[in-house]
Amino acid sequence: MNADLQKTPYYLFDEAECVNRTQKIKEEIAAWGGRICYAIKANPFLIPSLLHVIDKFEVCSPGELQICQKYGVPGDKILFSGVVKTKQDIMAALEYPVDVITLESLTHWHYLKECLNERKEEFEKVKILPRLSSGAQFGMEEAQIYQILEEQTAMEQIVVEGIHYFTGTQKKGNKYEKELKVAAEFIENIRQKYEMDDCILEYGPGLAVPYFVGDDFSNPFGLIRQMREHIKEAAYPFRIDVELGRYIAASCGKYVTSIVDVKKADERNYCLIDGGIHHINYYGSNMAMRTPMISHIKQNSDLAVDSREEESQEYMVCGSLCTFADIVVRGMSLESPKIGDILVFENIGAYSITEGSYLFLSRDLPDIYLKTTGGKVVPLREGVSSYEINSHKGMDFE
Repeated sequence: MNADLQKTPYYLFDEAECVNRTQKIKEEIAAWGGRICYAIKANPFLIPSLLHVIDKFEVCSPGELQICQKYGVPGDKILFSGVVKTKQDIMAALEYPVDVITLESLTHWHYLKECLNERKEEFEKVKILPRLSSGAQFGMEEAQIYQILEEQTAMEQIVVEGIHYFTGTQKKGNKYEKELKVAAEFIENIRQKYEMDDCILEYGPGLAVPYFVGDDFSNPFGLIRQMREHIKEAAYPFRIDVELGRYIAASCGKYVTSIVDVKKADERNYCLIDGGIHHINYYGSNMAMRTPMISHIKQNSDLAVDSREEESQEYMVCGSLCTFADIVVRGMSLESPKIGDILVFENIGAYSITEGSYLFLSRDLPDIYLKTTGGKVVPLREGVSSYEINSHKGMDFE
């Protein structure tokens, strides 16, 4: 382990892995004339590393927009999305100014019109992408998008770039073919009716990534290459830009945690770690049902309270939270684990850092480090105390 990385738990992101993977994905997308968009909700700490690689950054909240401002992301690289936008949020996006705004509902459309009516002279051209529903709470049905297009024809200030279409995540196989067909039929209708020659489909295919023991890790770019072949063969008469988060970020991160206790109870072996399910979120809530790729790094420690023979046994790995739910791995083989040993969880670059239930039990948020392309390990965030968030501030109860 690096001498600077002694305090666990922490995240370690690999800049070279992230940039190289993104460049290869970008090349596949460019092969059909598309552009790549990174959904920063997957891991906003990667924005500076990707700033000169990514064509667009998808931003889904006011807080994410502030993160982009902090990192100096140019407005022409921002797609302002999100299912819940207030009028104030849309005004903030216009003031940034972002390149394009997605519309999830007619409410968003009305807010946008109000903003423009109030400060019409300040915003020359506003590009929008109405979002087509895929049968969930996101987006609009076709009739509502047609209503926007009808009203927009009398508004020279607004430019409809195309549509936004996202249908889910961790999808394997060729599900994108059916989804692209649905989107293509709708786009063809609006292209003909409204003479939209330069229409864009902002598409989130939700491509799956391997995480667990038994998954296929042998073809890390297989899905995007299959998709490339389909799109080139189909020769869609519009540009298809691809929005990815997990597929870009997952492989570039590790989570490092220490074994703090080893015990046996009711004929079962347990390893307790100083992290837990509040820091680890691969996909969904089935964490304990599958085993991620984990490395066991033995340490020279005098803290072990017992001695075991050097043989592999099955252990349940549990975290530091006082809840029965904090089971990280229900059963994995470990060779004589000791207090002070390290467990390294692989492929954790996406979502764990933003989806974890960090406030539970008021434990500190983990440190975050980046291994730069030059090989230097630099801190991105020191551990953050959460107890103040879970308690009153500045109040006298005496």
